[in-house]
Amino acid sequence: MLDFFLFLSMIAFFSIRNFFTFYFDKKEKYKEVAMNLKQLTLSVSCLFLISNQVLANDENVQINMGDNYSTNVDVELQLLIDTSGSISSQEYELQMRGYSNAFKDSAVQSAILDTSGGGYGSIAVQTVMWSGSSTQQTMLDWTLLDSVESINSYANSLYSIDRPFTGQTYNAQALDYGSNLFIDNGFTGTRNVIDMSGDGYGYDYIYGADGPYSRWSSYFNDLESTSAARDNALDSGITTINGITITYDYNQVGDMDLTTWFSNNVIGGQDAFVLQAGDFSDFTVALTQKLTAEIDGGYIPDNAIGVGEVYSAPAPIAGSGLLSLFVLCFYSMSQRKKK
Repeated sequence: MLDFFLFLSMIAFFSIRNFFTFYFDKKEKYKEVAMNLKQLTLSVSCLFLISNQVLANDENVQINMGDNYSTNVDVELQLLIDTSGSISSQEYELQMRGYSNAFKDSAVQSAILDTSGGGYGSIAVQTVMWSGSSTQQTMLDWTLLDSVESINSYANSLYSIDRPFTGQTYNAQALDYGSNLFIDNGFTGTRNVIDMSGDGYGYDYIYGADGPYSRWSSYFNDLESTSAARDNALDSGITTINGITITYDYNQVGDMDLTTWFSNNVIGGQDAFVLQAGDFSDFTVALTQKLTAEIDGGYIPDNAIGVGEVYSAPAPIAGSGLLSLFVLCFYSMSQRKKK
């Protein structure tokens, strides 16, 4: 589009130039004016050629008509973080520490900055928190990560986010909200990925017409299907929706464990998967593995399951992660005292 625009501009310019130089060449006293026009034409031609070459060589910037600038990146990654009432204040802090530590991990940073195979060596990331049907909020808007410094800065910002709200668990509305934020966000990714975390089922499963607590369904008039929201997001241009489940102090509801429910209702698209973190001490490890796979693309990590698969390992018994949780809490308190 840019080359075509330059081509038309040059045709118009040369047409006007030829008209005036032809006119002035016929009159002796305007010979100097005609010569100046010819020199100006040469200068403008050089500028056109140079600017066209510079823009063609700048692989990281795509210019569209209407002055909309879009930066090319390997992945547009959106973090959809569950802040529903089942996550305590302490667990929220540990969850955000997990996200921060994962982005500081060398494997994740290497994946982001990898330029092999024609990669850009950068991603765009956005953090959104969600809970109830109308409680979603962008906490950190789309940010370019293209250096160790920018990645570490984003990691620190993640840990500093104050929890905006708590409440119910509406995965469907979170997917609706999140998928719309990829539109005109200033970036063009090779892949668009949503990364949803959660420690509970969506209310559409629990209180839906066929759910384990369907007798209460009349009290919930906004139970959009999570699987329908997932399909709509994929149809809108999202490449992949992945999930990570946190099953600490977790009770299975109905005949489907949480991770299997995610595999059937939340995840979808190219190389989609869901990973289970048994407790919040496992969360950083699982999240690091997950982010690396999402950024690299092309494979499903070990211990993850794909779309429609059944998670084979049982969820941990409630309270089995108390020791590791205590250790992490102690570490967090010690770090705060040092500040």
